[in-house]
Amino acid sequence: MTIWYQSDRWTYRYFEPDIDPASIPEFEGLIRIWQSKRGDRRVPAWSDFEFYDFVGWHGQISVYDVHYDPFDYTTRLSGTRQDALFGRTLTGLNRADFNAFYLRDSKMDTFSEFICRNLYISYMEGPLNMKGREFKSVRYLELPLSDDGSRAHHTLESILPIGE
Repeated sequence: MTIWYQSDRWTYRYFEPDIDPASIPEFEGLIRIWQSKRGDRRVPAWSDFEFYDFVGWHGQISVYDVHYDPFDYTTRLSGTRQDALFGRTLTGLNRADFNAFYLRDSKMDTFSEFICRNLYISYMEGPLNMKGREFKSVRYLELPLSDDGSRAHHTLESILPIGE
């Protein structure tokens, strides 16, 4: 585990793909699912997964399509618990859409690009940076998915309110 950035409100960490899933207990089950699809690759591809792989996690995950030059992402799929946490559906939103309802500039986009280009697991925690939702503290897990092993083409993300 390496701390990438820390402020009084947020901590951004990243991990190698072969971490012990128990080191992030609230996401241990999801990390185990993801690791089980890696085979001998650094990270799995989105095509390695089936709907039923995520039993117990369906409402708590979002899948993003990742684009480069410039870096961007689009929410392909968002779970109902994710949507409830944000107070809106996330499916179809891109980076500019998210930035429109952030409270303040954050390091999250820069960190996401770093994670996607280097195929690391990311773990962040702090107050939800959304208008009308800043009272909620959350933990994010983002798992890269790569079609060719060079960089992420998708990510699998889960966000949990602290205390769940």
